[in-house]
Amino acid sequence: MLRSVEPTFPAANRVSPNFGPCATSPVLPILLHVGHFPIYSYGVLTAVGFLLAILWPVYLAGKEGLSAAKIEGLGLVIVVTAGLGSKLLTALDYPGFYSGGWNRFFFEQVLGRGGVFYGGFLFAVTGSAIYCWLAKLPGWQVADCVAPGLALAQGVGRLGCFLAGCCWGTPTGLPLAVTFTSQVAHNMTGVPLHLPLHPTQLYESALVFLSIPGLMWLRKRRSFPGEVVLAYVLYYAIARFFLEFFRGDPRGYYFNDLLSTSQLISLLLIPAVTIFMVRLRKQAFISRQGDRKTLPGLVLTKARAKAI
Repeated sequence: MLRSVEPTFPAANRVSPNFGPCATSPVLPILLHVGHFPIYSYGVLTAVGFLLAILWPVYLAGKEGLSAAKIEGLGLVIVVTAGLGSKLLTALDYPGFYSGGWNRFFFEQVLGRGGVFYGGFLFAVTGSAIYCWLAKLPGWQVADCVAPGLALAQGVGRLGCFLAGCCWGTPTGLPLAVTFTSQVAHNMTGVPLHLPLHPTQLYESALVFLSIPGLMWLRKRRSFPGEVVLAYVLYYAIARFFLEFFRGDPRGYYFNDLLSTSQLISLLLIPAVTIFMVRLRKQAFISRQGDRKTLPGLVLTKARAKAI
């Protein structure tokens, strides 16, 4: 039986997820302290995710001839609105989740704890639509450039959730079970200690990372602007709906505790996105048919002009 060698960290800060019976590897809710201020793993990885969510779309948009400066501005809008929306929906779903004095609110409550993805997503979509309208950017085309970066940022962010201990899963006896032992993580998020749980944070991270090659493939073969981002939202909504059954943290329930908030939003998104995709595909088809009918007429008109 092989066991990994653990570096020495303060015991209270150690989150030792035991993946199955063989391996133990430490992860940290707090990476280090700068003076009296703790630097949280979740905050660092979220910042990395946001940075990637700006840089990659800027690169992809540049290849399509879109203004890099405007896309960078859009990235800042997404960062602010997504961060605000995720925290607001978390506050609604988790009464008392953000607590303590204002002097500790930003560093411990905001940077140290996760947020609800859908809250950030809905706020970011609204803010991005307004920005694209004001900046005169082609919204659907821009959204297709953002989609792969969104998936990458989301996957990195879920790794931050895992390090913080939030968004934990239900108890399980499967070999992939993870057991948290950090009192710091428990105090911050309420994650149960010394109990094998589904690593739902890693499940979601893997699911969104796996979508990225498909999104890049679809970008080159899309039949209408917006197909890439709508495909990702549909994929994620379906995956998130089923993933919620393995979540063990309190996150809002409806219909006699039958559905969580995220499941309810997923059920609303799935038909809405499907309708959007059908309509946009139909519009693109009609437009292509019109172009095919118009092209012979243009050729004939040019030929007659030359003859005259």
